[in-house]
Amino acid sequence: MKWTYFLFFIGSIVQGQQVYKSVALNADYFYGVDDFEALYYGKNGAFIQQKGKETQEFYDIQLGDITEVDLLNPLSILLFYKDTQTVVLLDNRLNEKQRISLNQLSPSRFFEHARLAGERRLWLHDLDQNRLELHDYINNKTLISTAVLKDKVSQLLSDYNFCHVVSKHHIETYNSYGSKTAVMRYEQGSLLDYDFGRLISLKEGQIKVLTMDKEYRFRESEITNRRISEKEVNSLYLKNGKLYIWTGKRVDVYTINPFKN
Repeated sequence: MKWTYFLFFIGSIVQGQQVYKSVALNADYFYGVDDFEALYYGKNGAFIQQKGKETQEFYDIQLGDITEVDLLNPLSILLFYKDTQTVVLLDNRLNEKQRISLNQLSPSRFFEHARLAGERRLWLHDLDQNRLELHDYINNKTLISTAVLKDKVSQLLSDYNFCHVVSKHHIETYNSYGSKTAVMRYEQGSLLDYDFGRLISLKEGQIKVLTMDKEYRFRESEITNRRISEKEVNSLYLKNGKLYIWTGKRVDVYTINPFKN
C-alpha cells in the first residue's frame, strides 16, 4: 500500500510559491485531511484523526489492514478492508456508524476498491467481472453495473456525481447513472488525486493539473508548472485548492490556485 516517489519539480505550481505550512507527522501512512482541516493518518494498524493537539483513533485487529480511505464526507468517513471485504463508516469522532460486509452480497463476488458515492451509496469495483457498481448499502441493492471494463483497475477517484476509473492506459469517467462520459489517455506510474472537478497527476517530476469542463471531460488547467524544491514524496492529497505532500516525516501544504502568465 505504501509507494515512494522521488520528486523533482520543474517550475513551481504558483509564481513565487513557498510552502503554505508544514506539519510534522510520524506515521506509517498519510490519508489526507477533511473539510475542517483535521489530519488523518495510519500508525501501528490504527486509523487516527488529529486536529490541533487532540487525537481520536479507530482500530479493529479482526478486520486486517486498511486498504482504502475516503474522506469525501467528514461525517461519514469510509475505511475499506479488502482482505475481509468490509467497509466501515465512521463519524467525525471516529465512532463506528455502520459496518458493511460485502462478502454477504448475492451473487457472491470479490471487490477490490470501494469509495463513497453520496448518501447511502458506494462506488464498488467488482474484480471478478471487472465492472464498476453503484451500490445502495441501506437497501442492500445494486443500482448500476457498468459494462465490463477493458483493463485492470488500479484506482478509483470519486465524488458524489462521478467516478474516475484508473487503469494502465486510460482514465474512464462514469456519472451516477452509470454512463461513461469521458476517456482520457493515461500511462500508469503517476501519483494521482482528485477533488471535485480537479485532477492532479504526478509522474517523473512533472505535475499536471486538469479540470473538468462542461462536457465532463478533463482539460488542461490554467495552472502552470513551477519549481518546488527536491524532496522524497510518499503520497499526495488534494483538498479545497490545497496540495498536501507527505515526505514520510512531515506534510507540506501548497496552495493550488489558477495562475495566468
